[in-house]
Amino acid sequence: MLKKPGIILLALGISTLLSSCLVSQKDVETSARTTDDNELRIYQAGDYIEYAITAVVNTGTSTTVSHGILRVQWDENADLPDPYDNNIKYPVLKETTELTYEEGSSETNATVVRYISQSTYEGTDEITDKSTKGTTTLYAIDGGTALYWLYDPDNVGTPSSNIILPIIFDSPMAVGIAPPNTSPSSPIDFSVMEDCDTGVCGTEIYNFNDSFNIVGDTTSITTNLATFSNPFEITFSGGTQSKNAPNIEFLGDIRNACGTSAHTINHSGNMFVMPSIGIVQMSNFCQNILTGNNVNYIMTLNNTNIPLP
Repeated sequence: MLKKPGIILLALGISTLLSSCLVSQKDVETSARTTDDNELRIYQAGDYIEYAITAVVNTGTSTTVSHGILRVQWDENADLPDPYDNNIKYPVLKETTELTYEEGSSETNATVVRYISQSTYEGTDEITDKSTKGTTTLYAIDGGTALYWLYDPDNVGTPSSNIILPIIFDSPMAVGIAPPNTSPSSPIDFSVMEDCDTGVCGTEIYNFNDSFNIVGDTTSITTNLATFSNPFEITFSGGTQSKNAPNIEFLGDIRNACGTSAHTINHSGNMFVMPSIGIVQMSNFCQNILTGNNVNYIMTLNNTNIPLP
């Protein structure tokens, strides 16, 4: 009986400590997109976004779960000279996406380096009768030792054919169609070519295809930074098909991280996008046709230096 007051005081002390921790803990804010907030952010050098990522790996005989961080960063880069006409220079940002697993994971870290630009045009395009601000164009992919340019698959094997610069993300965004009036970048289809820096591209390394559709904006997504009440939901599917068995092996899209350019890979899933930030959550099912393995990736916004809406 004499011990009860001490037990009560100890319990009260723990309760008080827990209460103070809960009070000091940052509350998750609710963030909403306005009806006019449909243009993808024009990324600046130094911008970054980090995601907490979970990878569920299925080999057919076992299933393992790994955790890690996915970081996307945009940096300044020198203008890229056209591989055919060095007098043409392309102003680009270097976009580096790094997937790093926690220590002890059996999964392999992955890095994708791409060179992109975004439209800053404020007016209306004369052909499509729409704004294009934020629209993202892909110029080249860094394979570690060289830049790899993109070709129209129909022109593979034609030395006189020039590179193409595909749109990989449309802006502004609207539900049901991508972009609002036409859909030039869905589906996306391009070939990644070898040795284009010589002025004549060599063999085809792989073919990439992707398609997407904006299906809604009514699903709320909760992250470490905020609850986003009305992000755009985009479904997607596509993949890569290896060509000509080249010795070159690299990764051109993080959604295909269950393999490399040497593999045939399918990807499919959905992403939630707050245009003023970018992707705030994505689920992606990656299937490696060569190995038979598949990985289900789930990534959620965890940190960024981009202001929240």
